[in-house]
Amino acid sequence: MRNMTGSFVDLGISPPILKDIEEMGYPAPPEIQSKAIPHILNRQDLIVRAKTGSGKTAVFGVSLLQLTDADAPGPQALILTPTRELAVQVDNDLKQLGRHLKHKTTVVYGKHSMNAEVQAIRKGVTILTGTPGRVYDHIEHGNLDTGNIRFLVLDEADRMLDMGFIGQVESIIRTLPRDRVTLLFSATIPPEIERICARYMKNPMTVEIESPTKTVDTIRQCYYRVQPNEKLTRLNQLLLLMRPESCMIFCNTKKAVDQVTRFLNKKGYGAQALHGDIPQGRRLATMQQFKKGGFHLLVATDVAARGIHVDDLSLVINYDVPNEKDNYVHRIGRTGRAGHDGQAVSLVTTDDIMTLYEIEEHIGTQIDEAEWPDDAELEKHSAEIEQWIRDHSLDEKQKAGAAKAGKTRTRRSREKTSRLHPSKAKTAREKRPAHKSPEKRASAVGHGSSGTKPARTRDGHVSGSKPAGRIRIVHTSDKAKPVYVAAKPTVIHTSGQEKPECGAKPGNDGKKSLFKALFSRLFSKWSK
Repeated sequence: MRNMTGSFVDLGISPPILKDIEEMGYPAPPEIQSKAIPHILNRQDLIVRAKTGSGKTAVFGVSLLQLTDADAPGPQALILTPTRELAVQVDNDLKQLGRHLKHKTTVVYGKHSMNAEVQAIRKGVTILTGTPGRVYDHIEHGNLDTGNIRFLVLDEADRMLDMGFIGQVESIIRTLPRDRVTLLFSATIPPEIERICARYMKNPMTVEIESPTKTVDTIRQCYYRVQPNEKLTRLNQLLLLMRPESCMIFCNTKKAVDQVTRFLNKKGYGAQALHGDIPQGRRLATMQQFKKGGFHLLVATDVAARGIHVDDLSLVINYDVPNEKDNYVHRIGRTGRAGHDGQAVSLVTTDDIMTLYEIEEHIGTQIDEAEWPDDAELEKHSAEIEQWIRDHSLDEKQKAGAAKAGKTRTRRSREKTSRLHPSKAKTAREKRPAHKSPEKRASAVGHGSSGTKPARTRDGHVSGSKPAGRIRIVHTSDKAKPVYVAAKPTVIHTSGQEKPECGAKPGNDGKKSLFKALFSRLFSKWSK
């Protein structure tokens, strides 16, 4: 259990916010809130070092709602987060905590309607949450007036550093009033973050909440050895063995996320993917649906899942061992929140062993190896397994959606192939007029008598028939369906005329022949 100290009333929180906290079901503040909130209410700059899932969002959320004035010009508080998902979640938490207040909050982030954000800002905002890039865009375009901001929050500062946002963060800070309170929250404090604190904060207090092992004590951790080519099969076996009510499965790459999600969907599970290539609107909808229990298996990358808080998440699976040691802490910190029991399991290949040892050294504890159960063990729980599969399978709507998505991907793939296929591109070029030699033009108009061999076009097609009006039937050499292409019209000549040269217009040939005959007669008469 996390250390709960005192009560929210003891922290000096106002009655309307206390009512919201009570309605949200929080009995007592955790240690981080008890230690940090009084300093912020005293308007002190603060550095909070705490791992994910410690309750830090409520630290600045409660404080900002109490210290800002809903009737005064705004925005009065600015919260910067590294990812869109975390920004949206912070804004949702503020709305929950301020239900009995008049405060207006909004969120801005990339790949979201700029016009909608501008309209929300113009209507009046007390607290603005956003990603650094989009916030800076609004400042540069004159959409966001920073003159009234008195509180700045840098949430997940180490992650903003990792993602290369620190330059934008500093550019934003330089536009803010110097008379402000600055709050910085981070799981780690690397040297660059220390520089930011020294440069932009005024005599900050430091609150550090960290367990001896750097992980939540209530999380049971273990790993299973696997071969690289059996990871998907073993993942399915692990799910049947543990039968979690809700589970997040972490992969190191977007490709792996898509592969795992497709595998689980084919197995009939209601699983969905979350990574950076998925459209923003769909990602947000996926997160909300998962948090509300709409489906139970979420496959995600580290960056896309950053800041996701899910109550009662019973299992975290590391399908891939994380490349960064801190990511392991962030991953497993999503289970076992608020004192609930949680479990984290890793699938470890031979190549991952040394990385696992480094993680153990980093967190200061040993992760036990577990043995895979035999078929007899699973057979004992066959009834429970069947029930779990029924409870976590795709419903009809989800099946239709998965099928539609699969057909869309197939159609797009075919269209792309059609656009790039050499023979099809050449066939299109054959249809366009081109400057050919007389021999090739004659070949294109017709192929002579039946005694000649069928001509082969430049794209490998074989013409098996003579021109017929304006349509020529071209048969492919591999006996595929015939292709119908436009043929040049056949020119009919009288017995007394010569055929015009290829490329010459019939009307011009007639005129030339007439003038030639006329001049011939004149010169003939003159010579006499």
